[in-house]
Amino acid sequence: MNPRSPKNEIEETEIAPSSSSSNQQTEIGSSSVAKSYEKTIVIDPVTKDTYDLVKEIGSLYGGRCRVYKALYSQYDKEKDMHEPSGVVTLKTIDLKLHKTEFNEFRSHSTIGLPYIPGAKVIGSMRIFGTPSNLFCVSLPYMSEGSLRYILSTRTNKTLPEDFISVVLKEVLVGLRDELHVEPNPRVHNTLNVGDIFVHIDDASGEMLIKLACQASVYDSGNIPDYNRGAASSSSLILDPESISKLVTAPEVFGSKNDNSGPKSDIWLLGIMALELAFGVLPVRNREDLDHIIEKLRKKRRFPRSLEKLLIVKKRKTTFKKAMNLLKPKEKVFSKKFERMVRETNCCTASEQFILYYRKGY
Repeated sequence: MNPRSPKNEIEETEIAPSSSSSNQQTEIGSSSVAKSYEKTIVIDPVTKDTYDLVKEIGSLYGGRCRVYKALYSQYDKEKDMHEPSGVVTLKTIDLKLHKTEFNEFRSHSTIGLPYIPGAKVIGSMRIFGTPSNLFCVSLPYMSEGSLRYILSTRTNKTLPEDFISVVLKEVLVGLRDELHVEPNPRVHNTLNVGDIFVHIDDASGEMLIKLACQASVYDSGNIPDYNRGAASSSSLILDPESISKLVTAPEVFGSKNDNSGPKSDIWLLGIMALELAFGVLPVRNREDLDHIIEKLRKKRRFPRSLEKLLIVKKRKTTFKKAMNLLKPKEKVFSKKFERMVRETNCCTASEQFILYYRKGY
């Protein structure tokens, strides 16, 4: 494995002009969808390692770029042969079709964490480009996908409380020990349930919970329908882009300056806990989110559903009750007042009109 950091590999990756691929490699672009009976192999031109694509497991940028489960084989130069080395996740961007997405990936992937066995944060194993203009990022394979995908497969769209506490602990350890490290702490910035991945080891049955960050993030389980040309999301939760913009910490939201830091990541961790507990954030804008958080702080306990916190209770009244607010001699109502009370059915509006009436306007 190349000892350079993934960030340097992203900056230094140069994609050669498109050329005819070898007999072993099948091009994977949106114009030629890999079929189940075709053997598609991606070859790293530098290391000569191979990635035999098994199936599509996710996507990037709203389904425009693909993510695969791949059988990884490492090339042994002395023996001049490939040795099977396990299963990996391979993120791909076809530069002939998605150069804009590649530039966005390169600009946003400021945190280039190398792969470290046992680490809580998922690092990149290898970043490379192929002669056929395919940009690839190799990651550790996470068998169960993201928590967003797992939530979407559950009937009630929620997770057990005991499991949620384990998830939050693992994420906190990853942030504390691998990102928020002094003197130069790094910030995640987009922490949400789609960034938490689960893997169950086939041999030992051990469950691993890991945090994806920037270069290792992808939309697990979101596989596009290429015949329709659109992605069919498996999640009912807000998409990652909406979450990152809508639920940021107060000091970050709407600010033109970069006020993000470890504290803003902890804020996102709290929002993520709500997603895990309730399955979905029923918010359409920042005002909805602020209203929910304010209600939670006042009640100091969790409701059965977050939707109930968004219900604004109104003091309703009937026309008869509105009339009783007036003195007997004032019960000569204009048709305008009667119509207003019946239409609004709102005590506050009725009281305002009564005051208006009493002043003799």
